[in-house]
Amino acid sequence: MANANDILDKLKNIKSDSESLSSKRTKATAGGAMLGAAGGVLLGLSRNYNLLTSAVVGAIIGGMISHLILPKIEE
Repeated sequence: MANANDILDKLKNIKSDSESLSSKRTKATAGGAMLGAAGGVLLGLSRNYNLLTSAVVGAIIGGMISHLILPKIEE
């Protein structure tokens, strides 16, 4: 039978691993949103659209795509 301290240590390791994956996924989604915003601004410049609107739409699309591509967090 395992000691209670061993079980608690294993649980702490599992929790820290899931938190690191969650933070990595959040950072990657924010990065995708930034890339989408930059792409939206470039598209808005080339087609003479409103830059703010094209940046917001690009950020939404980029964030959604990166969120869907990233692996899911197993809980």
